[in-house]
Amino acid sequence: MRPRLVAAAYFGFGGDDDRLLRRVAAAQQLLHLGLCMHDDVIDGDRVRHGRSNVVGLAELEARAAGFSTAAAARQGEASGILAGDLALNAAVHALLSAPTADATRLRLAEAALVAVERAITGEILDVRSEQLAPASCDPLRVALLKTSSYSVTLPLLLGALAAGTEVTPLLGALERIGAAFGIAYQLSDDDLGLFGSPAATGKSATSDLRDGKRTEHIRLAHARADEEGRAVVDAVLGKADASDGDADLVREIVTATGARAAVHDLINWHLDHGIDIAFENLPPALAAYLADLAGALRGREC
Repeated sequence: MRPRLVAAAYFGFGGDDDRLLRRVAAAQQLLHLGLCMHDDVIDGDRVRHGRSNVVGLAELEARAAGFSTAAAARQGEASGILAGDLALNAAVHALLSAPTADATRLRLAEAALVAVERAITGEILDVRSEQLAPASCDPLRVALLKTSSYSVTLPLLLGALAAGTEVTPLLGALERIGAAFGIAYQLSDDDLGLFGSPAATGKSATSDLRDGKRTEHIRLAHARADEEGRAVVDAVLGKADASDGDADLVREIVTATGARAAVHDLINWHLDHGIDIAFENLPPALAAYLADLAGALRGREC
């Protein structure tokens, strides 16, 4: 998705150098992979998209070599951190050596580094929120910083900047569109994380609960539930050995309180808001492409 957004913005603003586009789109994907590897370390994940990730592969190799469980885990985590560092470094290097004017290279690299800083801020807030009461958390702000910044806003900015766009209002519109679509994407992702099919998503539907993720579903359900319902959510949220049955109880509360329906309304509002900004500010072909993309985010199943 992210390289496609780079390409959409690049062509939408008149870019025509395929060599430059490939470099910038690849840099965007490398940045994404680097942050994913770091995220896997933070979350203790060994699998991504149904397959062993870098951490998991390195840990398996260490165990096969005779390392103890603790030593193998250390090898896995170190590999994830260092591989993520390499990917981020490669992304910035690709932008700084892109086949374009020096000024454009610097603008591209600066945009990427700002997005990484925002994503790190969102990650810190996300991790810290795991120890807070749901009412004290702000999942939408986390989504804005952690997801929107580099998954939607940055690709659009990179494509526009590579095409030579310097008009501040246009770049500002792209940031607002990225914020709206990014929040919608994260809310949709959270919905799949609680209600999705593991066979379709490649992810457990209980892992977010076990990790104690304070999603908007949980924040709203906790606020709307009665005392008994809140007690159930508190007991399951962050429980490392939460069962499928435990998760089903939370799902029932999220649904019964109207929290899930409210999140779906939020998803649609943000998508509609982003589409409106696109058609008001962007070239028609680019606005239409983004509107089609928004449509694909409604009712996601994977």
